Amino acid sequence: MKRNILLVVLVGGIIFSPLLFVQAAVGISPVTFELTGSPGDVIINQLKVYNPSTDTIIGIKMEVEDIAPTGETGHVRVEPAETETYSLARWVKTEPEEFTLNPREEKFVTFTITIPENVEPGGHYGVVLAGTKAVAGPGAVGATIVERVGALVLLITPGEMKEELVIKDFTTPNYSEYGPVDFTIRFENKGTVHVKPVASITITNWLGEKVGEIQLPQRNVLPNAVRKFEVSWDKKWLFAGKYTATLTGNYGVSRSSVSSVVITFWAFPWKVGIGILLIIIFFILTRKRWATAFKVLVRGEKIIKG
Repeated sequence: MKRNILLVVLVGGIIFSPLLFVQAAVGISPVTFELTGSPGDVIINQLKVYNPSTDTIIGIKMEVEDIAPTGETGHVRVEPAETETYSLARWVKTEPEEFTLNPREEKFVTFTITIPENVEPGGHYGVVLAGTKAVAGPGAVGATIVERVGALVLLITPGEMKEELVIKDFTTPNYSEYGPVDFTIRFENKGTVHVKPVASITITNWLGEKVGEIQLPQRNVLPNAVRKFEVSWDKKWLFAGKYTATLTGNYGVSRSSVSSVVITFWAFPWKVGIGILLIIIFFILTRKRWATAFKVLVRGEKIIKG
């Protein structure tokens, strides 16, 4: 049975970090490939595998696996595809498949994708993995694979694809005393190809005046997955009152619009409000003294005591 591995997707798109179980023993670059190919095409690319160690010899074994989304933070897991719809691994070959890297040495690996003539249009997803393995002699690593790092491959085959992205949730705290104000957006991809929403949040005050705008980071959402985006309105001081946040955007090759969603929230810096109220009360209670002082300082009137 193949061991599942979690790949971490970072901000800025479907880009995942090396899979670090212990100290980094192998590196790979680049970490993502976004490709397009038609039925029958042969696509050839290269990636670099390197040994960051200064004193350890490592053996490398290249593998190709399918992936599937997991959770809502952009993570994916390595596992055989349940159907051939999104599978990519069976089309990919690497050259060389096994080699040794001396300390600080790097090597380019070619991977070739042969797209079948009868391929289904849409997205196909996999990962090219470099795993460390046993090497005999001084400075060699352990006797089993201790680490695998991967380059994610996102392949689109043109045709009658389904692009459908919906906003599943758009939320913010109902009340904020101070900023920043946090927003959470969950996009659900109901299509057959990954898409990258281009969206923004417009904030208006109770008068309808625009007081802020937030651009969402552009990140891919895989088919049959929900991905959570978290952004903040980075404004410290908020005037008291009701605010409206409107989320709009588009996605995909056709730049289809997502249905806009509107939410409201309230802001009231009550500590500042209490401070102002106390100052007002103080002036009201001492208004006669302030009036007397004004007459003396400005008008030069003398105070006559009875």
